Amino acid sequence: MWFVALKHIFSRKSQTMLTFLAIVLGAGGYVVFSGMQLGFQQYMVDRLIERSGHINISPRDEFITAESLDGVFFKGSGVRWLNRPSGRRSSSRLTGAASWYRMLDSNSDVVAYSPQIDEQVIVSRGNYTGTVSLVGIDPDKFLSVTNFASDITSGSLSSLGGGSSVVFMGEILMEYMGVKLNDSINVSTSDGRVTPMKIVGTFDTGEHFVDRRTLYASTATVQRILGVSGEISEIIVKVKDFSAAADIATSWDALSSDNVESWDQLNKDRLSMMNTQDVVRNVTTTTFILIVAFGIYNILNMVVNHKKRDIAILRSIGYDSNDTVFLFLIQGVIIGITGGLAGLLLGYISCSYLETLKIPMGRHRMIISWDYMIYVKGFSLVVGASIIASFFPARTAGRLSPIEIIRGSD
Repeated sequence: MWFVALKHIFSRKSQTMLTFLAIVLGAGGYVVFSGMQLGFQQYMVDRLIERSGHINISPRDEFITAESLDGVFFKGSGVRWLNRPSGRRSSSRLTGAASWYRMLDSNSDVVAYSPQIDEQVIVSRGNYTGTVSLVGIDPDKFLSVTNFASDITSGSLSSLGGGSSVVFMGEILMEYMGVKLNDSINVSTSDGRVTPMKIVGTFDTGEHFVDRRTLYASTATVQRILGVSGEISEIIVKVKDFSAAADIATSWDALSSDNVESWDQLNKDRLSMMNTQDVVRNVTTTTFILIVAFGIYNILNMVVNHKKRDIAILRSIGYDSNDTVFLFLIQGVIIGITGGLAGLLLGYISCSYLETLKIPMGRHRMIISWDYMIYVKGFSLVVGASIIASFFPARTAGRLSPIEIIRGSD
């Protein structure tokens, strides 16, 4: 049976080779396409999680309305507004940072947390003036929550400690300002305070906006520059299980007047975009594999039509209908398995090469996902398509009657 199947396959070498190549390209394309896209998605998720933490605690946005001021003025009297109140309350600081510290220290789900304060300031040097976000951090706590250490290109973040007027600056911002390490810049706040600050370190996150619009200093330094004491803008928290962050954030949010959101709640638009990418990837690869399946169907259908006389001979010497079906079905399986394995090898080699390519993502190279399920799914898809595409010609061959074949050949 196997010998006859192989003979049928090699009897039409050109069609078999084209179908084989289609399966190889289908499996290889699925591996490469999925590896690149899933690798990029994992990179984005890691960046979202490791830079902003698993949970973010920030001041809640509250907007002033006529109803929110009921009873504040002229209690017990009706108030008619000539201009209805509107706008956001001016508070940009956490209402109870100390209580958050106590709760986070005692919570078993929390691995680490990092308080920080940030403010929009103006930086200047020579002819350059620009607006950036000045972020005050505790270096040790910040590194325990984020992966910022991998983005540092020079200096040590611990040098920010002590409240001295030193900052870490993105390499892109340094290019814009025309400065280098150990140079000084002027930082101006909205109330006109100007503070000279020395650049003691640089970073490169790979995101142009962040690298151009962010300065890092110690919490004490930023509080001194802003003229505040003990105030905190937000707390970023790392928990044991990042997938459970949404449930934890929801429970904390209900207990506080501050706003508590998990990493996936904060970035739901980006995650929605990733889901759309998954749909596009699945539709594209499925369409390609369907084309491969039609190729297998066509070649086996032609084999059935050209091998009717052989089928009649096989039936006359004792092959029943099921044997005939199996004979042609096994041909599709052989092509599918060999083509699928060759395609996985081609995809692996291609991904290994692509991973060495430098791309404009900071100091990173092409990110490839090596999840074994990519290979399992790719192989299953092409083999499954081969089996399904082979079934219909095989069933047609099994229904052929030797007498009808002989009569038809006359």
